[in-house]
Amino acid sequence: MGRIRNAWTIAKASWAVLSKDRELLVVPLVAGVGSLLALGAIAGPGYLLLGGSEAEQSSGIALWIVLAVAAVAAAWVSAIGQATIIAGAAQRMDGGDPTLGSAFAVARGRVGRLLEWALLATVVALVLDQVEQRLGVLGRIVSWLGSAAFSVLSFLALPVIVFEDVGAIEGFKRSSRLLKGTWGEQLTFNVGLGLLGFAAVLPGVLVGVALASTGVLAVQVVGVGLLVAWVLAVVSVTSALSAVFKAALYRWATGAPVDAAFGASALSTAFRHR
Repeated sequence: MGRIRNAWTIAKASWAVLSKDRELLVVPLVAGVGSLLALGAIAGPGYLLLGGSEAEQSSGIALWIVLAVAAVAAAWVSAIGQATIIAGAAQRMDGGDPTLGSAFAVARGRVGRLLEWALLATVVALVLDQVEQRLGVLGRIVSWLGSAAFSVLSFLALPVIVFEDVGAIEGFKRSSRLLKGTWGEQLTFNVGLGLLGFAAVLPGVLVGVALASTGVLAVQVVGVGLLVAWVLAVVSVTSALSAVFKAALYRWATGAPVDAAFGASALSTAFRHR
């Protein structure tokens, strides 16, 4: 319960910042659609050309490379979206009045760095996936632990890249140092925010399922449409809140001013000491 309560406190503080610039809420939705388009535009033709028939080893390797490139492209678009919200939140905390244009301009200035980050994150994911596939139960354990560790230690990597203009490796190292040197290694916010997001999705799921079970086609279509719209809205909001929190936590860790909605106790208890 403490984890959920702390996540709720941080989510409210993040919303207090985000609500001043609600146009930023469209960014996760646009980035999500862009990620899917990038993935499909690369992976789709690649699969049709290389995976549609009984493939030789060389074409199998080529398909794997194409899919990896597609994953990097999707992660790149997603990172640009997160960087845009992080930049907008920082502009607000500096006393400015950010717009989509001003926030995106900062992210656009880091597109090369963000591509490096997308590549690093994809490589880590692919390596852990191979470990999981090749080592059975042990591989699943190692993959889960590795994924959790990377998620924790890279939590501030995007703010570091955006505000310090460093590469992906240095961004990861800097994020790790900030986290380990100040609050310990066990990050709880993502788990708590995920639980809050799940709880927020449930009403939409219940309504959608109820309408879909009526047996009336028109009502079923409306039910599915409402369900999809609600899930997209929840995902967009939680993604934006996470980005705002990253900006606030980075600024607090580096001594920059933070919005009054964030108390020191809320930020410090986002992590559990070892």
